[in-house]
Amino acid sequence: MKSLNSSYFSRIDHLRFFAATLVIFHHFSGNIAVSPDAGLITNFFITWLQKGSTGVSLFLFLTGFLFCIISDIGNKKINYKGFIYNRILRIFPLLIVLVAIVIAINRANSTPMDIFRVLTLQLNTGNPGTGWGHEFFPVGPIWTISVEFQFYLIFPFLALFLKRYGLKYLLGIVLLSILIRINVANLVPNPMYWNFYHTILGRLDQFVIGMIFAVLWNRGYLNLFHSYIFSIFLTLISFTLLTYLFTLNKDNPYVASLLFSIEALLWGGVVCSYFLVGIKFNNLLDTILSKLGEISFSLYLIHLPVGIFVNKLLGFVSPNTLSDSLLQSCVRMIPIILISMLIFNLIEKPFMSLRVKYTS
Repeated sequence: MKSLNSSYFSRIDHLRFFAATLVIFHHFSGNIAVSPDAGLITNFFITWLQKGSTGVSLFLFLTGFLFCIISDIGNKKINYKGFIYNRILRIFPLLIVLVAIVIAINRANSTPMDIFRVLTLQLNTGNPGTGWGHEFFPVGPIWTISVEFQFYLIFPFLALFLKRYGLKYLLGIVLLSILIRINVANLVPNPMYWNFYHTILGRLDQFVIGMIFAVLWNRGYLNLFHSYIFSIFLTLISFTLLTYLFTLNKDNPYVASLLFSIEALLWGGVVCSYFLVGIKFNNLLDTILSKLGEISFSLYLIHLPVGIFVNKLLGFVSPNTLSDSLLQSCVRMIPIILISMLIFNLIEKPFMSLRVKYTS
């Protein structure tokens, strides 16, 4: 997505679309399960459909990476007011539309506290399974907006301290985040994985690891990835290890504490391989993937209500096989993409045109 504050790199939008697609296919994956009778490849795809929520981790990594690049790894001065103003213009218009829908549906029980929840970035609380309001209308994914915006509030300070103290400061933030989670997970009697999953407590180091990879990229330490063979090898290893992570017992306090950091590191390998490998894209394909990545925010936030409506309209039942799951999701993606394009052009894009330059 083009910005006033940095040059445009289309492959970031390619990966945003990939992340959104992972989440969408996951949410409509159905009742499929890994089976010893199925082949290795089949079980691999089933596992990724079951655990496609890892697309959220990819989104967060890309956010940290992109903002760090925009700040020239902390060397540019960030106007805090302009930065937050731009983030509000980017996030809140569509969010307010969804919140208004939830309030209208729950009109009899809605209170001013619902608005207060938005203003205090508490959309990731109030529902044990996902985001606020999901019990009234399928808007569960809005929980990520709270976590994203909490990172936005501190990013200019992280960039400043990166410039002042160097890469070791970001590494220290990652270490501290892990230690806090280990402490909490071992002291609280209930499993903490899903509390970490839906809060900045579990997600901060995924943003920060994205920043760390941006520093390594900027300083040329990742030039090794220019090797086509090495890039393919690293991508395969990263996907294999990510698949293994999905199988671990998340009730284990150490797994729950370390998984988010490891997940971000592995996505870092995939991302940098994709950025640096010498694959040449056809201009048309590059444009299509870029445009799909441009609407990834709408794709992510509205895929549930649109997808569930498509299910009812076409009589889709929860799939029991991999082929049915993939076929249904491919059909479902067409209206999801079309509605997302409409929303992007009517709600998101006009406000984005009001953004200002915040780096100097």
